[in-house]
Amino acid sequence: MNRFIVLALLAMSALVVACEEPKPTGGTTTGGTTAAAPVVIDDKDIPTPADFDEEAAKDITSANYKTELETLEKELAAE
Repeated sequence: MNRFIVLALLAMSALVVACEEPKPTGGTTTGGTTAAAPVVIDDKDIPTPADFDEEAAKDITSANYKTELETLEKELAAE
């Protein structure tokens, strides 16, 4: 009977140890989990089609619009 109790206690101890959550490794911790700071992007940093209007007006003329269109179509087809 004593052997059964000892074996049962050892089995329970093994189960408790096996069910523990793994501890984080590496680096120093302050006791809690630290998350990376969220990235804040200003709306002015995101390019929009309106940002390219002036550049397009300078680069694309009525004389070369067909060539520019073909170049854009080739770029899109390559993707």
